[in-house]
Amino acid sequence: MVGVEEPWSREAVVTWAAELFDHDARTAASFVVRPADAAARTGDTELSGAVLDEAWRLLVLRPSAAPALLPVAGRLLDDPADPVRLRAAHLLAVLGRQSARYADRLATLLDDPGKDPCLEGTVGDYARWALTRIGDPRAMPGLVERLYEPYREHYGRGYCVIDPRLPDVDAVLVPLRAHADVLLPDLREVMRHHAAHNGGQGPLTGAFLKVLKAWGPDALPALPEVVALLDDATGSLSIVEVLAAMGPGAASAEPALRACKPLNWPGYHWNAAWAASRMGGDRRAALRLIGDGVLTEEGPYYGPVHLLTEFGPAAAPYADRVRHIMENTGGLHRIEAALALWSGTGEPEPSISVLAEFVLPIADGGDDYRLFGEALRALARIGTFTPATRAALRTVRGFDGRLAQERNYEAFLQDEELRAAIDYLLALP
Repeated sequence: MVGVEEPWSREAVVTWAAELFDHDARTAASFVVRPADAAARTGDTELSGAVLDEAWRLLVLRPSAAPALLPVAGRLLDDPADPVRLRAAHLLAVLGRQSARYADRLATLLDDPGKDPCLEGTVGDYARWALTRIGDPRAMPGLVERLYEPYREHYGRGYCVIDPRLPDVDAVLVPLRAHADVLLPDLREVMRHHAAHNGGQGPLTGAFLKVLKAWGPDALPALPEVVALLDDATGSLSIVEVLAAMGPGAASAEPALRACKPLNWPGYHWNAAWAASRMGGDRRAALRLIGDGVLTEEGPYYGPVHLLTEFGPAAAPYADRVRHIMENTGGLHRIEAALALWSGTGEPEPSISVLAEFVLPIADGGDDYRLFGEALRALARIGTFTPATRAALRTVRGFDGRLAQERNYEAFLQDEELRAAIDYLLALP
C-alpha cells in the first residue's frame, strides 16, 4: 500500500476500507457484513473481532446501520472466542430493545466469564446489561450486586477509555423503575455497605441518588438510607432532590432535612423549603422564601428561579422578575426562567419562542444537545410550541446521526432519549 512502510494486517485493511464508506451508512454497513459472512464460513475469530469493532464504529455514528449489523452481532454470540462474544453482547446492549429477538440467547450467557484482556467486564456483564436494556426480568436477580462488585473493596473500577466499556451504575438502573420492588432490597444493602466503608459517602453515592430520584415514590423503602446521608453536607443537594421526588411519603424526613445545615451553601434553605413543600409541608411559606430569593438575588444566577416552576399560578406575583431574568440570561438559566414564566402565567408566549432558540440551531447542524434536551423537556411540559420549532424537530428527527456529543455508550442513551422527546412533541396537536 502506497505510503505504508510495513504490511498491514487484514484487520487493519478492514478498518481502512470501512472508513472509505463513512459518507454512506448503507454501503458501509453492507461492507461490514461481507467480511462477517466470510469469517463465519471459515471460523476466523480474529476477523470476526475486527468486524465487530467496525460495526461499533459505525453504529455509534449511524442509527440506520442497526438493521444490517444486528444479525451479525446476534450470530456472533455463539462464537468460541471470548473477545468476540463480549463485543457481540456489547453491541446488542447498546442497541437496546432492537435486540429483543436475542433475549433468550443472552440469558444463557449471564454467567459467561469470558473476557478480553484489553477491555473491562465479562461476557456475562454485557449480556446482563443487554437484557436490562431490553427490559427482560431475567437480568434483575443479582444485577445490583454485580454492578457494585468493582466498588465493594476498592475505591472504584479500573479506568477504561476504549470501548467496549461497562456503563455507569446509574445508567443501568435509572431506566428500571418498573423493577424497583425487585432491585431496591439489594440497592439498599449496597448503599449501607458503601456508606460504612467510605465514611458516609463514597464514589457511588451520587449514582445511587440519581437512581432513587428517578424512581421517585417507588424508592420510598430506601428513605432510611437517604436520611442517613444528610449527616454529610457534601451531597445535600442531591439528597434534597431525592426527598422531593419521593413526595409526601417522605414526610417523616422533613425534620432531618431542615436540621441539615451544609457549610458554604447559602442556597440550601431554598431547596430544603421546596423539598419540604413537595413532601407535604407548607407550600405558601416555601413560595415566599423562594420568591424572595428570586426578587433579591442579583445576576448572573438570579436566585432559585427554577424552583418557582413547581408552584404554578401561585407564583404569578413574581412573573415580572422572572421575565427580567429570562431576558437577561442565557443557556440553562434562560430555559429555566422561560419555563417558570409559563408556569406562573399560563401563557405559552414568550416562553415557547425563547425555547425555540435552543431547538432551531440543532436543525442547522448545531450540537449543543444538552440544552436542546432541556428545551425539549420544557416544551413537553408546556404542551405547545412554534411552527418553526415543529419544522426544526421534523428535520432533526430525519438525521441519520446520533443526537449526542459523546462517542461511547452514552451516545445511544442520549440519542434514544432525545428522539423519544421529539416523537412525543411531534405527536402533539
